[in-house]
Amino acid sequence: MRALVALALILPLSTSLACKKKPTTTSVVDAPLPTTKAVTPQQQAMEEVRENFRRVNFAFDSSALDGASKDLLSQNARLMAAHPGISLEVQGHCDERGTTDYNLALGQRRAKAVRDYMTSAGVSPARIKTISMGEERPLVAAAGETAWAQNRRAEFRVYEGGDGKVVGTVP
Repeated sequence: MRALVALALILPLSTSLACKKKPTTTSVVDAPLPTTKAVTPQQQAMEEVRENFRRVNFAFDSSALDGASKDLLSQNARLMAAHPGISLEVQGHCDERGTTDYNLALGQRRAKAVRDYMTSAGVSPARIKTISMGEERPLVAAAGETAWAQNRRAEFRVYEGGDGKVVGTVP
């Protein structure tokens, strides 16, 4: 009798383990292939500009370009020559020291120094606009020489074609 009870308890367990269904697998053959978006030559040009243009920095209370800045601007000018469909807005920035009026004037001198250098490197002045941001748009919102040095800069806003479509600000 005990053997019959034990068999009655074990039999349902063994059949439930043996009757498990195998998991179904899906085939990846039926999955749609990812599509790639066609990139126009103008989009390639803009991507190259965004990846290779660089901001330039300035010394305290100065709009003079140092050697490293001139090297960067020469590279920027070569990119402009290679891609005649783009134009720039050069934005001059300052740190927080000085009055608002003084920093606006200094930012304009910095933007003009960049434009003048790039035009001397062969870029048409018609392709470069300038604007001063003064101290109003700091890159680093902190006080101290490290932050101030990063805020004394010229940055570029890139335009595409003659319609003035903004395609990005170059970091």
